[in-house]
Amino acid sequence: MESRVSMLALIKLGGSIVTFKDKPLAFNAPALEGVSRILKRISDEVQIIVVHGGGSFGHYYSVIYDMHSKPAEYSKEGVSRVRCSMVDLNNRIVNVMLEQGLRPYTIHPSSFIGEGKVPISSRVEELYDISKDGLIPVTHGDVMHYQDNLYYILSGDEIMSILAEHLGERVSVVLFTLAVDGVYKDMQSRELIRELRYASDASMDDVSMDVTGGMRRKVREGFKIASLGIDVWFVNGMHPERVEDVLRGKDTIGTVIRGNRVGREGSEMVA
Repeated sequence: MESRVSMLALIKLGGSIVTFKDKPLAFNAPALEGVSRILKRISDEVQIIVVHGGGSFGHYYSVIYDMHSKPAEYSKEGVSRVRCSMVDLNNRIVNVMLEQGLRPYTIHPSSFIGEGKVPISSRVEELYDISKDGLIPVTHGDVMHYQDNLYYILSGDEIMSILAEHLGERVSVVLFTLAVDGVYKDMQSRELIRELRYASDASMDDVSMDVTGGMRRKVREGFKIASLGIDVWFVNGMHPERVEDVLRGKDTIGTVIRGNRVGREGSEMVA
């Protein structure tokens, strides 16, 4: 059945939203329930693809076993524990979504990213097709086989860029949910950067912002996605109404990187 929905949103559920990151293997069901209620409210109007992070599940074990994004011969026990913990977390997430009336459909990243970290275009397209059917594809960061005896950590943030690049102009908006209000110019004063604009001759180093570690990675991926002409939002998932604001094209508290509109028509938001 052909979908009447014309808007596609890529939504990242950060590890700090779906877990309590300061406590190993601690699932944050209440925060996810809040976001899921918003997604249910708007799911008839928006096609949704969800990516979630590892938080205190996969990330916890990747730190213990010193595993990184660079392919290497990591501990086999570490590889197993990261994978098992991500399957566990994913099951918990989709069950909460089901309880809130959503129809999630788990697709593990190994099904659309092959050896050598090469995306499989036809399988990425499958995520889009499933979203058109009224289901919500849910994928996640994970430990991945590279080649031979090499493995690597693929972050959910990087998956967001991979999906945006392959789905292209069909993506209307990209949204990262965090446990903070957005990207700060100064963490001490909590001065929030409300808007950034992509420029082909600019880089993250040209922007005055206070980011480190995981947030720096998110912003870097955000700029990559914005280069495709897609607006990228960073909002506090602990205030799920802000997620709805973004999907309805309303102003809200958060940071947006405006996409490079050259060669791309603007996509309509939900009214």
